[in-house]
Formats: sequence, C-alpha cells, structure tokens
Amino acid sequence: MSDSKNDIVLEMTDIHKSFEKLEVLNGINLQVRKGEVVAIIGPSGGGKSTLLRCATTLERVDYGKIVIGGDVLCDTISGRLSYCDKKTEKEIRSKFGLVFQNFNLFPHFSVKRNITEALIHVHKKSKAEAETICNNLLMKMGLIEKADEYPCNLSGGQQQRVSIARALATNPEIIFFDEPTSALDPELTKGVLTVIKDLAKEKMTMVIVTHEMSFARDVADRIVFMDGGVIVEEGPAYDLVTNPQQQRTKEFLAGY
Repeated sequence: MSDSKNDIVLEMTDIHKSFEKLEVLNGINLQVRKGEVVAIIGPSGGGKSTLLRCATTLERVDYGKIVIGGDVLCDTISGRLSYCDKKTEKEIRSKFGLVFQNFNLFPHFSVKRNITEALIHVHKKSKAEAETICNNLLMKMGLIEKADEYPCNLSGGQQQRVSIARALATNPEIIFFDEPTSALDPELTKGVLTVIKDLAKEKMTMVIVTHEMSFARDVADRIVFMDGGVIVEEGPAYDLVTNPQQQRTKEFLAGY
C-alpha cells in the first residue's frame, strides 16, 4: 500500500469528545488509507461508536481535526474548533456510506425506494439510472426478488444487506459499519459478514466497529483496540488477535 498522503481517505487527529463531564474520546489519532479495512474492537462504552459518529457528522467533536477524502470537516486552530460550511459538509457526506446496527431503513418505502431515494433527490440521478444502480446492487446482495417488498417483510439479515446496498449506491470513498451484525442471530450474521468479506476483496475502504473477533482477524488489514476513550493498541489484524502486546488487550481478547 502506498505511503502517499493522497491515499489517506480518513484522518482523525487528537479527537476529544465529552458528554457533560464524561470524556468519551481522549486524544484519538486514526488514519485509514484507500483500500484498507480497519476493524475497531473494544468493550462497550470504550468510545468506538462515538468515534464513528464523529467521523460521520452525527456528533460534533469538542477538539481535534477530521479530514475525509481530502476535505476538512473540522479543525482546531489556536485552541478554537471550527467546522466547515454547510456546502462542504454536504460534499463530505457524499464521500462516505454508513451502515447502522439497527438497519435504519424507511419502513414506508419499498426496498427499491430505500436505495433510489437519495440517488434521485440528493445526487440528482435520473430515475432510470438510479434503478439500474439499485438493481445491480440487489443482484450483488442476492435480493433482486425483494425489490418491491417493504422492510417489515424481510429478515434482519436481508434488511442489513439492503442497508449495505444503500450505502454502496452513491459509490462512496469509504463505508463505516457500526456493529453491523449485533442485532442479528448467528445464522443471519453469517450472510452479512460474507457480503462485507466480498467488499474487502474488492478493496472497498471500510471502518468496521465489531465484536466478531474471528471476522476482524480474517477480514481486516488492521485492528484498533479502544478502551476508556483511547487507542490502547493497534496493528496488523492477525498479529493483534493472536499476539496482543498490551495487557488490557490480552484481557479483552481472553473473553473470546
């Protein structure tokens, strides 16, 4: 993988975030390069999901700098934090996809409309172009026959695959997954993880918060272990899972 600065899709520098008096992120530094799969692991309450929410504009940081696809989302200069203007933020949002643990599909839209709605109304694609993109993605997800169904008629695994298709529809530079299988039983989890593995083979840039350790070991290029709002340890995925260096990482992985 190239060391070129241009290859960095996500750069988070000295990120701090508190909720009232609770410091959830305490000086996080993270870079993700094009084509890289980064898994973020750690105990509940360690700051993993908050980190993702800050990267995807769902939460505002208190301090630090975030750059996505070369555009600066926020920066802190001389102790003062400032966010980009609304136009730039909209451009930044178009550069990433986000898959939630609870699917977040529109229940009153069909599968097809869940995928095409933003393509037509936000990205200004024609209806025909949006439907072509949608159909290709549903074929890829093994769900083409479900195009006219509503989310309530799908299994959890099928809904999550629709969510992934929706995230891919805008051809993003990076996709964030926030515990994409935590709401699924083991059988449905397998199907969703297979889809993500296939995306990894295609060199899709991904950041995945997960509790699936064997999946993280086998699919990610790098694992980041977070606890207490800091990155305790990070390294090549297989090495970190099989031979962690920090005592806290060893204790966490002993539970799996």
